[in-house]
Amino acid sequence: MKSTYTIKPELARKIVSDIKTVSGADANVIIEGGVILASYDPARVGTVHEGGRRIMNGEVDEIAITPEMAATMQGTRPGYNGVIKLNGQRIAVIGIAGDPQIVKPLQKMAEIAVKEEIQREIETARERQIVRDMENQIVDIAERMKVLSLNGSIQAAKLGDKGRSFKIVVAEMRKLAEQINEIIKEIDRNRAQQEH
Repeated sequence: MKSTYTIKPELARKIVSDIKTVSGADANVIIEGGVILASYDPARVGTVHEGGRRIMNGEVDEIAITPEMAATMQGTRPGYNGVIKLNGQRIAVIGIAGDPQIVKPLQKMAEIAVKEEIQREIETARERQIVRDMENQIVDIAERMKVLSLNGSIQAAKLGDKGRSFKIVVAEMRKLAEQINEIIKEIDRNRAQQEH
């Protein structure tokens, strides 16, 4: 089953780099079709890793590749490859070169760290969407206030002198609507700066 979440190339490169820094081991992050998204060896990016393809296709969840297996499997080296699942869906494979018995625990730790990072990304995106929805509701209220103030101005004009106090209330409503719109614009500018 295809995942609704796709691992970002930046995160994949960070995983590979962190594994290399912490352990000295070479690693790959593999996505749908067994395609290597990030690798210790830039020449491998975009190529197919047979073990990763099998895992992403759901044939197995993990595969320990021996030197003998590596000789017969496309794009592989001896090592351990394991699936990263999120909500039951396969999103990637982390493969680490070396003796499978030695690198398997490292792959399992990397899998946990990646899942936590992805969950943080998803939660941050969800929180941003909630804020955007709230902003949209506030903008809608401000627009309705403008319409009400315009209608109020028309009614106040029809009332002449009797509508003078009503005009003051209407003018204040219009000012509030404009202030709300300015605040929302400022929030949007700040968000744009933070996201870049």
